[in-house]
Amino acid sequence: MAECLLNIDLGELPEEDERLYTYAQVANIACGGHAGDEHSMLRALEACARHGTRAGAHPSYEDRENFGRQEVRVAPEVLRGQVATQCARLMTLATDVGVPVRHAKPHGALYHSANREPALARAVVDGVVESLGTGITFIGPGSGALREAARAAGLAYAREGFADRGTRPDGSLIPRGQPSAVLTDSTVARENALRLALSGTVDTLCVHGDSPGAVEMAREVRAVLDVLSLRTEPLGEGALRLVLPERLERRGVLESLKAEPGVVDVVVGEEHACVYFDPAAPPEDPRRVLGRLAVASAPLKEAPFVVVRVRYDGPDLASVAERVGLSVDDVVLLHASREYTVRTVGFLPGFAYLGEVDARISVPRLSTPRPRVPAHSVGIAGRRTGIYPVASPGGWNLIATAVDFTAFRPDSGAVLRLGTRVLFERVD
Repeated sequence: MAECLLNIDLGELPEEDERLYTYAQVANIACGGHAGDEHSMLRALEACARHGTRAGAHPSYEDRENFGRQEVRVAPEVLRGQVATQCARLMTLATDVGVPVRHAKPHGALYHSANREPALARAVVDGVVESLGTGITFIGPGSGALREAARAAGLAYAREGFADRGTRPDGSLIPRGQPSAVLTDSTVARENALRLALSGTVDTLCVHGDSPGAVEMAREVRAVLDVLSLRTEPLGEGALRLVLPERLERRGVLESLKAEPGVVDVVVGEEHACVYFDPAAPPEDPRRVLGRLAVASAPLKEAPFVVVRVRYDGPDLASVAERVGLSVDDVVLLHASREYTVRTVGFLPGFAYLGEVDARISVPRLSTPRPRVPAHSVGIAGRRTGIYPVASPGGWNLIATAVDFTAFRPDSGAVLRLGTRVLFERVD
């Protein structure tokens, strides 16, 4: 599955939220036609430099009064010069900042009129090439005059879809000013993003930086695209591993993947998920499954809640307190005063990694592991805490003992499973 990038139209508003540059993979920067000036372009380019965002030119009809959203009758040779001038303004500033300009996308009415009229399309492409060269990617509609002109000029071309715009049944955009033309519900935008990205008809999705709720919209759309672009690694013929983004709820990942036909087993860790299947009947691409999970609005069923009674008598309790510069009572209080969640299960069957430990009592594993840790010992390793289900070797800092704790039940297996919420209750 090819990566689908998020592009955002930026540099158009005086009070632009810089968070948009953290979500955009390509910033289409207004360069003076419909909006923008030297100050705004410089600010946008510097934000691209800070956040690693790719910079693109966003030329338009020379029509600031109407924000470039009304068609202007202009001769192709005049239009070519206007586009070249706008792109050159951005290129000059970008050179000073040290940010390459590798993309270009027409704005507003010019985007649509040039895509209908080959002479205008050639004028736009020729103006872009005059100032930016041929080593750029031109962003435009999936088909039409702009695509043909860009190809004729030898430019790479990215087919665009709009996550925050409503569409007609034929796939064309609902004109601005009509109901549902501009989407403001981030849930609908997420669903739009998933549908378009999975369709195979787009290479990039757009969010308009001047739309209401643009930051939330961009965050949600980028989350979907990040899931769909997850790295996968084959593990033989019947398994693969995916790198998981932080925001995906791990229990949801487990339940969604295990429910897929053809999946034999799923193991979810803190950073990866491994999917096992019959090579003769492979399941759907797991990235598609997780992409749907990223847009699901229905919450998971409430996670199980377990109270574990513990006696704070571990052999490393005093040394942990000394290392973090707190009293033993403070360490106990900080450990027992928060609710934990099972983030992953391993290295022993039933050994649950619980997080997050308060940063004030976070300590690394022991430099030399113990050859034998008693069953039900409670330890800390970094930002994780856990309970040894059985006696085993181990290098966690032992601070307590779970009292009357049963790690496994005959009818249901391990007590602490992915997503289980855990609270430690101190007993004397």
